Amino acid sequence: MSWLSYVFPQVVARYSTPYNKDIRVVEEQRKYKLLVNGARQSGEFIKSLWQEAFAVLGVIPSPEIRSILVLGVAGGTVIHLLREIYPNAVITAVDIDERMIEIGKKYFSLSSISGLTLTVADARNYVMEQKKKWDLVVIDLYIGATIPPFVGEEQFLRALKTIMTAHGILLINYLYELEYRRLSDIYLAKLQNIFSRVIDTKIHFNRFFFVVK
Repeated sequence: MSWLSYVFPQVVARYSTPYNKDIRVVEEQRKYKLLVNGARQSGEFIKSLWQEAFAVLGVIPSPEIRSILVLGVAGGTVIHLLREIYPNAVITAVDIDERMIEIGKKYFSLSSISGLTLTVADARNYVMEQKKKWDLVVIDLYIGATIPPFVGEEQFLRALKTIMTAHGILLINYLYELEYRRLSDIYLAKLQNIFSRVIDTKIHFNRFFFVVK
């Protein structure tokens, strides 16, 4: 890392893939952050978002959480946080973009996380085809600053319910700006119609959902 990053953010790597046209790894104050199509997807700001959401929603250590599925890898911020909260859980993380997983390993220390399996797959297909069940499922799916439409599909939400254990929890990072203010209300109604309990909190331009099967 460069001392210049204390003064000027440094772009240390830039990529383009069929799924993400502009991926930039930026070094700022000797720490890396990830920008995808101009949107922040990893770094201290994203970490603080998740930490605040965990605190408000009551995400706490629990021996019942033994298996975790994370849909959407990016820089792996939420994966690192989950490993701290659930040190003994087995974590499976899925991303459609192989390059994102490579970035997570190279710049964001995902290779150092024990008990983590990184899988290249379409999240929707992965969920729809699964027979395995998880204690905790996390949805952190973005294409730049947009959410893939299938995240709001009732079929997908019902499929998520089938892959959760009896005491399973679903955590969702959604948006709460522009058209997503309205869409997030529709999304809440869908979740309430399918699951037994839904808690939500709005933080900056995001809306987080804590869902109990």
